[in-house]
Amino acid sequence: MSSFPDWADKFYSLYSTPYTPGSEQAKLRLEQALPRLLKHLPRKGSRVLDLCCGAGVYLFGLEEAGYEMTGLDIQDRMLSVARRHAKKSGSTARIVKGDAMDLKFRKETFDAVVFLGAATGHFTITEVGRIMGEVRRVLKPGGVVVTEINDHVGLFLSGMYQRILYEPSGDDDVVSIHSRYDGEKGTFNRLFLDLETNKKFKASFQIWAPWIFNYVMEEKGFELIGSEPGAFGVFSRIYAHTKPGR
Repeated sequence: MSSFPDWADKFYSLYSTPYTPGSEQAKLRLEQALPRLLKHLPRKGSRVLDLCCGAGVYLFGLEEAGYEMTGLDIQDRMLSVARRHAKKSGSTARIVKGDAMDLKFRKETFDAVVFLGAATGHFTITEVGRIMGEVRRVLKPGGVVVTEINDHVGLFLSGMYQRILYEPSGDDDVVSIHSRYDGEKGTFNRLFLDLETNKKFKASFQIWAPWIFNYVMEEKGFELIGSEPGAFGVFSRIYAHTKPGR
């Protein structure tokens, strides 16, 4: 099983509120995204895999919308939050620890796969290719994969890019500084500083754009069937692809 970046636990500890089911920020994200997801997902009652589900904001939202949900993530912290919420809410969603690049599900298990929350920023192009190869394997013919990405290139070219950002999270005040761009690796670094505790750490994110993602999907044999605005602002997009064969 591959390991998540060593900074990820610090990042999701600092930014726990937007990713915690039931929080006001999570409710807003779900309220914005759910109608857009439902446009592309199959009939209610279908089996859906929430890949890199985190603490389960979309997992539980789609379960409430009528889908038979399985959530997979590699981070123990986030899975613990998801399992506590499931127990408290009476959810019957299956929540498992696993590697998105090496899924332990049988071939053609799911009617749909969702890969949301702009999770592509944690993975290289090669890694997303491996992930989508696995997604294609576990999808039934005619199945749909819905992915949310951030268009970093569009953000940079628009003039709306800000090197220093104030980003409130829960009760803490957080500042992040975009500190380094690496053109060879296709990454940018962010230095996070919690002004309440004076804790700081550095994280590295992959740069994505729609044409890069859609190229990867085409290479893996998927067909683009639609797109919608995402839940992370004007430079967030939701893409729906299908696995041909039905």
